[in-house]
Amino acid sequence: KIGQGACVFPRWIRPQLAREKIEGCHICTYVMPAEPQVVLGKDKAFTYDFVFDMDTQQDAIYGHCTESLIEGCFQGYNATVFAYGQTGSGKTYTMGTGFDVNIGEDELGIIPRAVNHLFRGIEERRQAATEQGKPVPEFKINAQFLELYNEEVVDLFDTARDVEARRQKSSVRIHEDASGGIYTVGVTTRSVNSAAEMIQCLKLGALSRTTASTQMNVQSSRSHAIFTIHLCQVRMCSPDNVSAPLRVAAS
Repeated sequence: KIGQGACVFPRWIRPQLAREKIEGCHICTYVMPAEPQVVLGKDKAFTYDFVFDMDTQQDAIYGHCTESLIEGCFQGYNATVFAYGQTGSGKTYTMGTGFDVNIGEDELGIIPRAVNHLFRGIEERRQAATEQGKPVPEFKINAQFLELYNEEVVDLFDTARDVEARRQKSSVRIHEDASGGIYTVGVTTRSVNSAAEMIQCLKLGALSRTTASTQMNVQSSRSHAIFTIHLCQVRMCSPDNVSAPLRVAAS
Protein backbone atom coordinates (compact mmCIF):
# COMPACT_ATOMS: atom_id res chain seq x y z
CA LYS A 1 0.00 0.00 0.00
CA ILE A 2 1.09 3.57 -0.67
CA GLY A 3 3.07 5.04 2.21
CA GLN A 4 3.47 1.76 4.09
CA GLY A 5 6.56 0.43 2.32
CA ALA A 6 4.78 -2.76 1.22
CA CYS A 7 5.63 -4.49 -2.05
CA VAL A 8 3.55 -6.60 -4.40
CA PHE A 9 5.23 -9.55 -6.11
CA PRO A 10 2.93 -10.70 -8.92
CA ARG A 11 3.90 -13.42 -11.39
CA TRP A 12 2.82 -13.20 -15.02
CA ILE A 13 2.96 -16.09 -17.45
CA ARG A 14 3.55 -14.29 -20.73
CA PRO A 15 1.81 -15.24 -24.00
CA GLN A 16 3.67 -17.43 -26.47
CA LEU A 17 5.91 -15.75 -29.02
CA ALA A 18 5.16 -16.20 -32.72
CA ARG A 19 8.35 -18.23 -33.10
CA GLU A 20 7.29 -20.55 -30.28
CA LYS A 21 3.91 -21.17 -31.90
CA ILE A 22 5.51 -21.91 -35.28
CA GLU A 23 7.96 -24.35 -33.69
CA GLY A 24 5.10 -26.12 -31.90
CA CYS A 25 6.34 -25.37 -28.40
CA HIS A 26 4.07 -26.61 -25.62
CA ILE A 27 3.02 -24.61 -22.57
CA CYS A 28 4.47 -26.28 -19.48
CA THR A 29 2.96 -24.00 -16.82
CA TYR A 30 -0.55 -23.19 -15.71
CA VAL A 31 -2.26 -21.17 -13.00
CA MET A 32 -4.32 -22.83 -10.28
CA PRO A 33 -7.93 -21.54 -10.41
CA ALA A 34 -8.61 -19.01 -7.63
CA GLU A 35 -5.12 -19.58 -6.20
CA PRO A 36 -1.96 -17.44 -6.55
CA GLN A 37 0.03 -20.46 -7.66
CA VAL A 38 1.98 -21.37 -10.79
CA VAL A 39 2.25 -25.10 -11.49
CA LEU A 40 5.28 -26.27 -13.47
CA GLY A 41 5.07 -29.71 -15.01
CA LYS A 42 3.32 -32.34 -12.90
CA ASP A 43 4.71 -31.89 -9.42
CA LYS A 44 6.11 -28.39 -8.88
CA ALA A 45 3.99 -25.50 -7.57
CA PHE A 46 5.13 -21.99 -6.66
CA THR A 47 3.06 -19.54 -4.59
CA TYR A 48 3.12 -15.76 -5.10
CA ASP A 49 1.21 -12.78 -3.76
CA PHE A 50 -0.66 -12.58 -7.05
CA VAL A 51 -0.54 -14.43 -10.37
CA PHE A 52 -1.57 -13.30 -13.86
CA ASP A 53 -2.39 -16.00 -16.40
CA MET A 54 -1.45 -15.89 -20.09
CA ASP A 55 -4.73 -14.30 -21.19
CA THR A 56 -4.35 -11.31 -18.83
CA GLN A 57 -4.35 -8.02 -20.71
CA GLN A 58 -1.70 -5.34 -20.24
CA ASP A 59 -4.22 -2.83 -18.87
CA ALA A 60 -5.24 -5.27 -16.12
CA ILE A 61 -1.61 -5.72 -15.09
CA TYR A 62 -1.10 -1.96 -15.02
CA GLY A 63 -4.26 -1.38 -13.01
CA HIS A 64 -3.30 -3.95 -10.40
CA CYS A 65 0.41 -3.18 -10.06
CA THR A 66 1.09 0.41 -11.01
CA GLU A 67 -1.95 2.68 -11.11
CA SER A 68 -2.03 3.42 -7.37
CA LEU A 69 1.74 4.03 -7.36
CA ILE A 70 1.42 6.82 -9.93
CA GLU A 71 -1.40 8.40 -7.94
CA GLY A 72 0.85 8.24 -4.88
CA CYS A 73 3.52 10.27 -6.71
CA PHE A 74 1.13 13.22 -6.74
CA GLN A 75 1.11 12.96 -2.94
CA GLY A 76 4.90 13.00 -2.72
CA TYR A 77 5.58 9.26 -2.47
CA ASN A 78 8.40 7.62 -4.42
CA ALA A 79 7.47 4.54 -6.46
CA THR A 80 9.41 1.74 -8.11
CA VAL A 81 8.26 -0.95 -10.55
CA PHE A 82 10.85 -3.69 -11.06
CA ALA A 83 10.64 -6.52 -13.61
CA TYR A 84 12.75 -9.59 -12.87
CA GLY A 85 13.14 -12.87 -14.73
CA GLN A 86 15.31 -14.95 -17.04
CA THR A 87 15.89 -14.04 -20.67
CA GLY A 88 12.77 -14.48 -22.78
CA SER A 89 10.40 -14.32 -19.79
CA GLY A 90 8.70 -11.13 -21.01
CA LYS A 91 10.33 -8.32 -19.00
CA THR A 92 10.77 -5.94 -21.93
CA TYR A 93 7.25 -6.65 -23.18
CA THR A 94 5.72 -6.14 -19.74
CA MET A 95 7.56 -2.88 -19.08
CA GLY A 96 6.88 -1.64 -22.62
CA THR A 97 10.35 -0.70 -23.82
CA GLY A 98 10.49 -2.95 -26.88
CA PHE A 99 8.63 -0.52 -29.18
CA ASP A 100 7.53 -3.09 -31.73
CA VAL A 101 5.74 -1.20 -34.53
CA ASN A 102 3.16 -4.00 -34.70
CA ILE A 103 2.05 -3.58 -31.07
CA GLY A 104 -1.36 -1.96 -30.67
CA GLU A 105 -2.49 0.36 -27.91
CA ASP A 106 -3.98 -2.53 -25.93
CA GLU A 107 -0.50 -4.10 -25.74
CA LEU A 108 1.30 -1.04 -24.37
CA GLY A 109 3.49 -1.90 -21.40
CA ILE A 110 3.77 -0.42 -17.93
CA ILE A 111 6.10 2.52 -18.67
CA PRO A 112 4.11 4.02 -21.59
CA ARG A 113 0.91 3.60 -19.60
CA ALA A 114 2.51 5.23 -16.54
CA VAL A 115 3.68 8.17 -18.66
CA ASN A 116 0.19 8.70 -20.09
CA HIS A 117 -1.31 8.33 -16.61
CA LEU A 118 1.12 10.87 -15.18
CA PHE A 119 0.43 13.60 -17.73
CA ARG A 120 -3.30 12.89 -17.68
CA GLY A 121 -3.20 13.37 -13.89
CA ILE A 122 -1.32 16.65 -14.31
CA GLU A 123 -3.92 17.98 -16.72
CA GLU A 124 -6.79 16.86 -14.46
CA ARG A 125 -5.30 18.68 -11.48
CA ARG A 126 -4.74 21.84 -13.47
CA GLN A 127 -8.29 21.71 -14.79
CA ALA A 128 -9.76 21.08 -11.33
CA ALA A 129 -7.87 24.06 -9.88
CA THR A 130 -9.14 26.30 -12.69
CA GLU A 131 -12.75 25.19 -12.19
CA GLN A 132 -12.51 25.77 -8.43
CA GLY A 133 -10.96 29.21 -8.85
CA LYS A 134 -7.73 28.15 -7.13
CA PRO A 135 -4.13 28.84 -8.22
CA VAL A 136 -3.14 26.32 -10.89
CA PRO A 137 -0.37 24.00 -9.62
CA GLU A 138 2.95 24.01 -11.45
CA PHE A 139 4.62 20.77 -12.52
CA LYS A 140 8.22 20.11 -13.53
CA ILE A 141 9.00 16.70 -15.01
CA ASN A 142 12.50 15.39 -15.68
CA ALA A 143 13.67 12.01 -16.96
CA GLN A 144 16.87 9.95 -16.72
CA PHE A 145 17.70 6.64 -18.43
CA LEU A 146 20.57 4.43 -17.26
CA GLU A 147 21.87 1.04 -18.36
CA LEU A 148 23.89 -1.32 -16.17
CA TYR A 149 25.98 -3.57 -18.40
CA ASN A 150 28.98 -5.66 -17.26
CA GLU A 151 29.12 -3.64 -14.02
CA GLU A 152 29.39 -0.40 -16.01
CA VAL A 153 26.82 2.40 -15.81
CA VAL A 154 25.85 3.83 -19.21
CA ASP A 155 23.91 7.06 -19.69
CA LEU A 156 21.40 6.25 -22.46
CA PHE A 157 20.58 9.95 -22.90
CA ASP A 158 24.21 10.87 -23.58
CA THR A 159 24.26 11.65 -27.30
CA ALA A 160 27.69 13.32 -27.32
CA ARG A 161 29.53 10.06 -28.03
CA ASP A 162 28.79 6.74 -29.69
CA VAL A 163 27.66 3.75 -27.64
CA GLU A 164 31.07 2.06 -27.35
CA ALA A 165 32.80 5.29 -26.32
CA ARG A 166 30.18 5.93 -23.64
CA ARG A 167 30.86 2.52 -22.10
CA GLN A 168 34.62 3.00 -22.09
CA LYS A 169 34.57 6.48 -20.56
CA SER A 170 31.35 6.64 -18.58
CA SER A 171 31.28 9.65 -16.28
CA VAL A 172 28.29 8.38 -14.29
CA ARG A 173 29.04 7.64 -10.65
CA ILE A 174 26.87 5.97 -8.02
CA HIS A 175 27.06 7.28 -4.44
CA GLU A 176 25.38 6.63 -1.10
CA ASP A 177 24.29 9.51 1.13
CA ALA A 178 24.44 9.71 4.93
CA SER A 179 20.98 8.16 5.32
CA GLY A 180 21.75 5.18 3.08
CA GLY A 181 20.02 6.52 -0.01
CA ILE A 182 21.54 5.87 -3.43
CA TYR A 183 22.03 8.68 -5.93
CA THR A 184 23.89 9.21 -9.20
CA VAL A 185 26.22 11.96 -10.38
CA GLY A 186 26.93 12.92 -13.98
CA VAL A 187 23.66 11.63 -15.44
CA THR A 188 21.95 13.48 -18.28
CA THR A 189 18.59 14.88 -17.18
CA ARG A 190 15.99 15.85 -19.74
CA SER A 191 13.10 18.20 -19.02
CA VAL A 192 9.84 16.96 -20.50
CA ASN A 193 6.58 18.82 -21.12
CA SER A 194 4.27 16.19 -22.61
CA ALA A 195 3.59 12.47 -22.73
CA ALA A 196 4.63 12.31 -26.39
CA GLU A 197 7.94 13.98 -25.56
CA MET A 198 8.55 11.53 -22.71
CA ILE A 199 7.79 8.51 -24.91
CA GLN A 200 10.18 9.85 -27.54
CA CYS A 201 12.93 10.11 -24.91
CA LEU A 202 12.19 6.54 -23.86
CA LYS A 203 12.39 5.32 -27.46
CA LEU A 204 15.69 7.07 -28.17
CA GLY A 205 17.23 5.69 -25.00
CA ALA A 206 15.94 2.18 -25.67
CA LEU A 207 17.62 2.19 -29.09
CA SER A 208 20.99 2.60 -27.35
CA ARG A 209 20.53 -0.43 -25.11
CA THR A 210 22.76 -3.47 -25.45
CA THR A 211 21.00 -6.35 -27.19
CA ALA A 212 22.18 -9.72 -28.47
CA SER A 213 20.71 -12.97 -29.69
CA THR A 214 20.30 -15.90 -27.31
CA GLN A 215 18.81 -19.35 -27.79
CA MET A 216 15.66 -18.20 -25.98
CA ASN A 217 15.37 -14.68 -27.36
CA VAL A 218 16.38 -13.37 -30.79
CA GLN A 219 16.82 -9.82 -29.48
CA SER A 220 17.52 -10.12 -25.77
CA SER A 221 18.22 -7.04 -23.66
CA ARG A 222 21.64 -7.96 -22.32
CA SER A 223 21.60 -5.39 -19.51
CA HIS A 224 19.60 -3.83 -16.71
CA ALA A 225 17.88 -0.53 -17.49
CA ILE A 226 16.50 2.10 -15.11
CA PHE A 227 14.11 4.72 -16.47
CA THR A 228 13.51 7.39 -13.84
CA ILE A 229 10.89 10.14 -13.88
CA HIS A 230 11.20 13.01 -11.40
CA LEU A 231 7.98 14.90 -10.68
CA CYS A 232 8.04 18.21 -8.82
CA GLN A 233 4.65 19.70 -8.00
CA VAL A 234 4.34 23.26 -6.67
CA ARG A 235 0.98 24.10 -5.17
CA MET A 236 0.45 27.84 -4.91
CA CYS A 237 -1.72 28.87 -1.97
CA SER A 238 -3.57 32.13 -1.53
CA PRO A 239 -1.93 34.79 0.73
CA ASP A 240 -4.70 34.30 3.30
CA ASN A 241 -3.65 30.69 3.92
CA VAL A 242 0.12 30.55 3.68
CA SER A 243 3.03 32.80 2.78
CA ALA A 244 5.09 30.22 0.86
CA PRO A 245 4.32 27.65 -1.84
CA LEU A 246 4.08 23.94 -1.01
CA ARG A 247 6.43 21.69 -2.96
CA VAL A 248 5.76 17.99 -3.49
CA ALA A 249 8.47 15.92 -5.17
CA ALA A 250 8.50 12.25 -6.13
CA SER A 251 10.20 9.87 -8.51
